[in-house]
Amino acid sequence: MAPGAVIASETLELVPLYFRLAGPIVLAPPFNTLFPAGTEVRRLVRDGVIRHCVRHRESYTPAHDEQNQIYPGLCLEDRDGDGRFETAILEPYDREHAPVRTVAITPVALEPDPAAAADESHPLRASRRLRIGQVGAGGVQIIAEQGVTLSRQDEIGIYRGRPEESITLPLRDGASGALGGVQLRLLRDGDGWRIAAAGRLAPWLEVRDNGNLILVGGMALRRRPSPNG
Repeated sequence: MAPGAVIASETLELVPLYFRLAGPIVLAPPFNTLFPAGTEVRRLVRDGVIRHCVRHRESYTPAHDEQNQIYPGLCLEDRDGDGRFETAILEPYDREHAPVRTVAITPVALEPDPAAAADESHPLRASRRLRIGQVGAGGVQIIAEQGVTLSRQDEIGIYRGRPEESITLPLRDGASGALGGVQLRLLRDGDGWRIAAAGRLAPWLEVRDNGNLILVGGMALRRRPSPNG
């Protein structure tokens, strides 16, 4: 039992929700464009509003209108709230000379896209742990703290805790307490001491505001959908 020793820990990984078209979208003349089922869809910010928009990973031929204006962007709206998208918003390449166009489409649903989620290079990894802070004549201090990183490869380097999320067990055989949902008991171990832990960490991560606000212990992280594809 030494300062810095981790008694319990839990790590969670959060990735943005990725979707794909569950069926095709066919744009009638003058656009004459097909978006097949399986096309990737992401939540993007458009004019201050979060919309589901088609994302192109490779080269493609954008839609053209009757004036031969290019419309590379396509976002979807569910205006009747039935869970399917029946309205397509086409975004022009040259907004000064071409308007945003709105067209009706055959209602289409979205489904999760696990392949795109697996390719996410910047997931949010959050970890919470119980760590021995200090050991002295006054007892053993145990701290609850959390840290985050935006990489699958990098270790979490900085953890932060709050003063109210700690306990001190007196140096007495059988001294006990609870922290973060875990029951802790101090036991004599030969000439030294050890801590026995039982149970698991209580829920410590909360997602609000449609995934844009993430509460990790005492930390609040604000994430926003991408402004572009």
